[in-house]
Amino acid sequence: MSAADGPVVFDPADFGAIPSSRALRQWMRTTRRRHADRSFGQIFEDVYLVLFTLAMAGASGGNVVRHLNSNAAGCTSSACGELTAALPWIVVPLLLATTIRVLLAVGPVSASRATGFWLLATPVDRASLLRPAYRMVIAVVAVIGLLAGAVSWALLGAFWIDVLEAAVLIGALLVCAAVAAVWAQQTTQRSRWALRLADLLLAVAAVPAVLLAFQPTEDRFTNEIVVIQGSSFSTPPSGLAALMTPQEAWLLAVSGVFLTAALALAFVTARTLDRLSRTSVIAGGELLAGLAGAASSLDISMLGDVIAGRHWRLKGRVRSYRGRGSNGAAIVHREFRRILRWPRRLAVAFGLLVVPYAVHGLGVHVLVPVAAAIAGFIAVRPLLDGLRTACRSAGLARAMGMDVRDLRIVMAVVPGLFTALWAVLAYPAIGSAAASFAVAVGIISGTVRQASARPPSYAGPLLTSPMGAIPPGLFSQPFRGFDLLILCLAPVLLNLNSLWLVAIPTVVLTLMFAIRPKTD
Repeated sequence: MSAADGPVVFDPADFGAIPSSRALRQWMRTTRRRHADRSFGQIFEDVYLVLFTLAMAGASGGNVVRHLNSNAAGCTSSACGELTAALPWIVVPLLLATTIRVLLAVGPVSASRATGFWLLATPVDRASLLRPAYRMVIAVVAVIGLLAGAVSWALLGAFWIDVLEAAVLIGALLVCAAVAAVWAQQTTQRSRWALRLADLLLAVAAVPAVLLAFQPTEDRFTNEIVVIQGSSFSTPPSGLAALMTPQEAWLLAVSGVFLTAALALAFVTARTLDRLSRTSVIAGGELLAGLAGAASSLDISMLGDVIAGRHWRLKGRVRSYRGRGSNGAAIVHREFRRILRWPRRLAVAFGLLVVPYAVHGLGVHVLVPVAAAIAGFIAVRPLLDGLRTACRSAGLARAMGMDVRDLRIVMAVVPGLFTALWAVLAYPAIGSAAASFAVAVGIISGTVRQASARPPSYAGPLLTSPMGAIPPGLFSQPFRGFDLLILCLAPVLLNLNSLWLVAIPTVVLTLMFAIRPKTD
């Protein structure tokens, strides 16, 4: 057998030495700078606007958080004590579950298709090539964790030392979650177990929220304030005993342990990036590109489509089932089977029930219907991907042999039943049958309207904005669906009687299904 028939072996003598990843990045940076067509002044102007916007938003948000911190620090009732004890057990699992799910949906380590084709397929060290993206993910998660921890503990009325320690603790926990997501990205089996862990964390967060909501307590924000401490961000009383209470010492020790563990895990995981497959890395890069395109067109529904498309591409295939019935009944059955193919969406949807119960536990009862409507909208909207596909594809709608209006009614049956079940489970927190009906109708009418909406329109004269020229049709795109949700909740927010809480949502739902959606 000749040498040409054997396996191809890379010989540096034939092609030269393998360049290091640092040398490749330096070469690409130099090449980009040679082709740059923007001056330093233009770049500085954009950076200045971003920094100025962040500074203004931070100052406004910090002032609001400081005010809420002062009010929470002055509340000494038993209800405030229960809230202070229960809220960390709700916030921390929710943050961890959200971090794991979002990172695994993106990658978390990702690269463009060009990088995957030209660089990751070469003998260059893959771990070194992916390390900058890995560091960026860890840095972003750490910053978000610090901000989330600081805001959460500030809203509890804690002193600035407690806020700082809690920010470090939650930041370290989220970094550990990010490192775990990178480790889980290396194999499909690990990713499945990580997603199951995220679902378990959602269930853990739901338990104290439900217990807090069912406690017979008065409105927590109308209690008489016995002691006014002023701003709790001020320095605590002097003295070592006052500065370091047992609770603060415990929080400081736990924060130090988790910070050390997060740094060690991040360092160890950085050395295993070469185990990441090109498929998962490139899929994350394509997802980010698709999300950027959906965000630029202000099409919220497209964001879910991009994530769903990546999920099914990675899954590859599923087991087929024989359909049942005919005409509309067959479509209802297929929609039911399609929703069951992604059971984790149902788990997340039921996990979102923690939102209205948590708001009820906070004592802000007037905001419970609003929180339930927003959480239900997020829970039900992914179940209507089939309707959105049919309404965006005229050929598929014609192949089903039904009018688009009838098709919208038939394909909304299964999500409508799920919405009714979700509203019944949220009824104890909402506290009113009429308000629960308004919330359910607002959820299903809003989600169906958004799923069956037309693509963004680029017709008409362009409008000048600080972001450049924008077609006027893009401005209404993000509000489709939410307008009907707000309209159905208006009687609840205006505190009208039960007749209006039932009549107005019923009229909205009837008109929404009676009008034929525009598909062109």
